[in-house]
Amino acid sequence: MASKQGLSAAAGAAAVTALTAAAFVSIDYYLNRNKLQKDNENLFIPKELLQSPYADELRLAVRLAKRAGANMAGYLDARGTVEESKFDIGIVNSKSSDIDLVTSIDVENERLVTQGIRAAFPTHDVIGEEAVGTGSIPDLRRHVPTWIIDPIDGTTNFSQGLHVTCVSIGFCVDGEPVMGVIYAPAASEWYLAVRSHGAFRNGVRISVPKKEKKLNSSIVGCAYGHAREEKEIYAMTSAIANLLRHGCGAIRQMGSTCLELCYVATGKLDVFYGGVASEGGKPWDYCAALVVCREAGCIMETLRQESLDLPFDLYNQSVICGISRELVDETRSVIAKYIL
Repeated sequence: MASKQGLSAAAGAAAVTALTAAAFVSIDYYLNRNKLQKDNENLFIPKELLQSPYADELRLAVRLAKRAGANMAGYLDARGTVEESKFDIGIVNSKSSDIDLVTSIDVENERLVTQGIRAAFPTHDVIGEEAVGTGSIPDLRRHVPTWIIDPIDGTTNFSQGLHVTCVSIGFCVDGEPVMGVIYAPAASEWYLAVRSHGAFRNGVRISVPKKEKKLNSSIVGCAYGHAREEKEIYAMTSAIANLLRHGCGAIRQMGSTCLELCYVATGKLDVFYGGVASEGGKPWDYCAALVVCREAGCIMETLRQESLDLPFDLYNQSVICGISRELVDETRSVIAKYIL
């Protein structure tokens, strides 16, 4: 009997100890929750980038991209399930054509990002895709720091629940992109870069593969855009046909220029191009990704590049980006005669 009483007492003491420990853990969690939430915004920001002159801008961009990504995540997860009915992403309008969509989430994301930037940096300019719409894109004023944002890159993918879609926030000083933040919420991927301080994916430095690669073994990404005139269709499909004739490993068309450029920066694609026909990219498609690609060691130019000494023009409607000079030149030579 004494033995049983001893065991019972020991079990009771163990239970009390366990409950006490759990209580302390809970108390500790709640006491430190605010600190954890504050620290969380720095989780994806490597110390190398926080040592740059643009650390404050970077922290803000990460915080705003996280909020914008949260606006997208629920719908992306629910699309195609009974939970989808809980989300209304309302197609607000189309821009250049019926297939160039704008959702209410595009509008909301641009609003929260723009307001966040203007609250923190009231003297800075902001150029946003939805604010511009079909109007003319404002020029970069070299003497004014400027943010260039795409509230959802890959809106068609987003509206269909396809996960290749992201938030893109770029920052320019003296008319040149110096910082980029790209967040793909469905994939939980963060691409961060600051000029002369490196590029990172989810906190790990990225760099293009050093091995030589020919077009015949390369994965090629391309963008069709919204061009649908007969001559444009011929140009785009003929470029693809000539790549296949020449021989390439595979061709992919994913629907998010920002992410496809980041995929080149991480070697997931070997080369990417867009803008063979009249409809190419815009500054918000390029700005943040250009910093990521340059810092990772990519070659990024326009399709019609006349001199290797020219910087990439954000306002040009074409792009070719590859893991090496040789691959960029080889790809361009194969599709050159079809560029409009």
